[in-house]
Amino acid sequence: MKKAIIIFSIFVAALLMVQCDNNKKKTHPKTNNIELKEKNYSFDNPPPFRNDGELVFLDTQTDTSLFQIEIEVASTDEERARGLMFRAKMEENQGMLFLFAHEQTQSFYMRNTLIPLDIIYVNAKMVIVDIYKNTNPRDETSLPSAAPAQYVVEINGELCDKYNIEIGDKVVF
Repeated sequence: MKKAIIIFSIFVAALLMVQCDNNKKKTHPKTNNIELKEKNYSFDNPPPFRNDGELVFLDTQTDTSLFQIEIEVASTDEERARGLMFRAKMEENQGMLFLFAHEQTQSFYMRNTLIPLDIIYVNAKMVIVDIYKNTNPRDETSLPSAAPAQYVVEINGELCDKYNIEIGDKVVF
């Protein structure tokens, strides 16, 4: 009798686990992936800026704010691949934050990007480890980080110089 109860309990537990897993799949649709596949972005139809939050650049020496921006977050493969492509302009107080699962050497390029950018590589401790300033639009030259990075921030070109954002400064988002 005990053996039958144990087998029955294991069977019920397995069914519940399968049902919970199926429910998770149904309740978490990948709306970003659907949106990216359905939208055919181009130079004539650029994606609109999406304000997902704020990011602050901090001077490490004084712990004071250097510059604050609204960020559009790129966290999926599709969003990271598209980045700021096809956009003819971006406001000074806007930028894109790329999120990666692991800290490693990152590399970006400017394919289909129409505006010069400052590309800022940030490690897992939120410290800026490398900066490419005022990159050339549409240039497909690889721009690898000098050190492992988990995050990348893109802002309009020349803003790092304007706001004295340097390697060793921090970001908070």
